[in-house]
Amino acid sequence: MKNTIADTMTKSGLTFQQVMLLNALRRQAKTGMLMTNPRVTGYTSFAKAVLAFIDDKKAPKTCKNLYNYLVAKGYYDNLEMELA
Repeated sequence: MKNTIADTMTKSGLTFQQVMLLNALRRQAKTGMLMTNPRVTGYTSFAKAVLAFIDDKKAPKTCKNLYNYLVAKGYYDNLEMELA
């Protein structure tokens, strides 16, 4: 089975797609700008797309609160790229 670029594992242990979603969430939380229409993820927002893979029932549901929560939890500590 051939992996897509989205499924490529990065040094952080996350897939490329997950890294890009975290970066999209960061950009939206910090600047209010969207990288793209979130609906391309299959979800109505980047926050919902991120919530789908972090599997944390205590995580906030809104963009800025979720971003701050994930920063505190260390999700952004080892990302190779920062787009925002």
